[in-house]
Amino acid sequence: MIEQQPTAIHYDLAKNYFVKSTVKKIQNPKIKTAEQFNQIFGMATTMGINGKPTAIDFAKKYVIAVILPETDLKTTVEPVSLKKNKKGEIALKYKIEIGDKQSYKTVPFFAIIVHKTDDGELIVTELK
Repeated sequence: MIEQQPTAIHYDLAKNYFVKSTVKKIQNPKIKTAEQFNQIFGMATTMGINGKPTAIDFAKKYVIAVILPETDLKTTVEPVSLKKNKKGEIALKYKIEIGDKQSYKTVPFFAIIVHKTDDGELIVTELK
């Protein structure tokens, strides 16, 4: 029998959103409804052609979000890979980079948009 290799899953980055100040942490990184999403995120519309928040059709897609605690250090968090493993689980790997102290605080996060056809139990791993 041939063992199935992990397969990459296509995703889009949700842009021009921010984590609401009332959110300290989320129970589940998988967000399946607009209502859940809107409790966590606000729209950060900016000027220009790419200033609108990414549209998300929750009838066909869901969101996976990684949200870090508020910090005054310049911190970026970004997805590295999203794959379906041989058990049918969705494996998200991400990395964190921490830089210099800032004069303000931010909530580092990313949110990716995934098609519902690529669903399964979610395993989230930070790469060190």
